[in-house]
Amino acid sequence: MTTEEKRIDEEKSSQLDRPEPIPGFPEFGHIPFEGLRNTRDLGGMPTADGRTIAPAKLLRSGALHKASEQDLARLVGDYDLAGVIDFRTQLERDKEPDPRELMEGVVFYDFPALSGETIGITHGAGVAQDLKTFASYNAGPHELVCGMYPQILLDEAGRVAYTSFLEVLLEGDGGAYLWHCTEGKDRAGLGAVIVERALGVPEAYVRADYLATNLFVRNRAEGIIDAISEKLRLARGLDADVDSLFYAYNDYYDRAMAAVSANYGSFDNYLTEALDFGPEKRQALRAKYLR
Repeated sequence: MTTEEKRIDEEKSSQLDRPEPIPGFPEFGHIPFEGLRNTRDLGGMPTADGRTIAPAKLLRSGALHKASEQDLARLVGDYDLAGVIDFRTQLERDKEPDPRELMEGVVFYDFPALSGETIGITHGAGVAQDLKTFASYNAGPHELVCGMYPQILLDEAGRVAYTSFLEVLLEGDGGAYLWHCTEGKDRAGLGAVIVERALGVPEAYVRADYLATNLFVRNRAEGIIDAISEKLRLARGLDADVDSLFYAYNDYYDRAMAAVSANYGSFDNYLTEALDFGPEKRQALRAKYLR
């Protein structure tokens, strides 16, 4: 990398929304795997009542198809993985299926958090096609993705997916559960928001965990930019378009929370009314996953 390229890289990195550190939760629970960039253990995250999330029980991730056999062996063995929740669409699962045959004894749950293909989030048709589709809209890619966050939480597909997800966690019998989408940012990220809020994690820490994706997906995003710009010779602005797909932003999070407040008044009400996860179920979840 030349000096100029390094300067540009550092400038771009400084422009990303960065998470504030969470006390007692180093590296945001990141697990260093060979093929998985954004897999994290929520264990150690503190809650408002002074407890912490139990380690090796709740894992968030991007899709598993790039995991090495050693990665999968660690997940199944070291974490006693009981279940995997996949928030992707059927098209995504068909294109890049989870390596179920290498994860013996793990139960897989398909809970698509979006109905059909949604621009800029699923990547079901490929990132290059997503960017071409963006070009047909007046709004920019960032605004389009931002506007989809309320859809994930409020539309029927998302409500059904996250309701089912919480019930799986509540019925768990001691093993770990991992949930994922494609990059582990949008649908899996909002899944983490839901679990953390149900467990009583302070909102500031929930936001920080959402933004922490930006610490771990950088090389993936830059590689995509290089590959498709070389192949398709796309116009200037490609960096910003791809950034919208791969990075977490405060305004994405804010738009989702504003939609919840506008429709339900509070996040607790959303859990109770939209996801059928009222105070009693939340207390049961805390008894199971906090220490």
